[in-house]
Amino acid sequence: MTTSRTTTSTTTTSTTTTPGAGTITADRARAAPVKAQRLFRVMGCEAHVIVIDGRDALLDQAEWRLRQLEGLWSRFVRDSDVTRANQAAGTAVDVHRETIEVVLRAVEAWKQTRGLFDITVLPALVHHGYTHSAASGEPAPRVREQMIGTSGKIVVDPARGIIKVPAGSAIDLGGIGKGFAGDLVAEELIRAGAAGAFVSIGGDIAVRGVAAIDDPAWVIGVEDPLTAPEAIAHLSIVSGGIATSGTTVRHWTSPDGQTAHHLIDPATARPARSTLLTATVLAADAATAEVFATAAMMGDGPSAVALLDAVGLAGLMVARDHTVYTTESWADFAR
Repeated sequence: MTTSRTTTSTTTTSTTTTPGAGTITADRARAAPVKAQRLFRVMGCEAHVIVIDGRDALLDQAEWRLRQLEGLWSRFVRDSDVTRANQAAGTAVDVHRETIEVVLRAVEAWKQTRGLFDITVLPALVHHGYTHSAASGEPAPRVREQMIGTSGKIVVDPARGIIKVPAGSAIDLGGIGKGFAGDLVAEELIRAGAAGAFVSIGGDIAVRGVAAIDDPAWVIGVEDPLTAPEAIAHLSIVSGGIATSGTTVRHWTSPDGQTAHHLIDPATARPARSTLLTATVLAADAATAEVFATAAMMGDGPSAVALLDAVGLAGLMVARDHTVYTTESWADFAR
């Protein structure tokens, strides 16, 4: 991961990096200094929270909330909701309301992408060597399950407050957890009185409210994966989410000696063999952006554009040969 950098004079710049992806920056000339901001590590990533026209105490609230969600959703936390559900696969487990919400969203994402996004690929991810936390180096609780592609069989019962992971399967909320957490915290900051909120977790960015007192739009720069830290594009967003998925940062040597990365293709149970390096997606919320950025990385540039155009999302993909692919709606947000 790269470190984040901010300034608090007339310009504010935030820099964060998604796992295996390019850097996204938020850059906005402001009429007044940023009121409050904080950098810290959570969910195995660098987090950056900016609060516009709000109290410093809101940063404490945001950091506490993100750490709480990490404790519920991380597969590296031994008593998290996700770990308990995985270890009891085939049996219903009581979980927190937020876990119900994010798992419901993940199951819906599996349907929306026709299986390209799938939180049950964890057994394949472990098989290919992703067994230790990238942040702490600590091993995750052991996963013995072998089945993937079972998102459609996950049982979620909000009324009873339970989820049931299919027997033989295991889930990993990964990217959708970071996007969903960013959305939750950004919305909570606005409800608590902030005029604007920027929440980035490993480069999954949620923005709500205004970026400056006299200008609501946030300007986002997308890093070129081949010439980092140079930006390959900039876009303007008033409210919503942006996420980048890719293979340029988080990769390792698998037990069989092959280079592996964290993006598992549900169709093959192997690291995706995409011709793309990164896919950046803009959506109404960060969770949706993360879902479709991951799904876009399962194919090539043309197939990614077709996928995103079909659902009306803006996206930019960078291929290994440096070809840049953009969707029809990307120009609506480009600067």
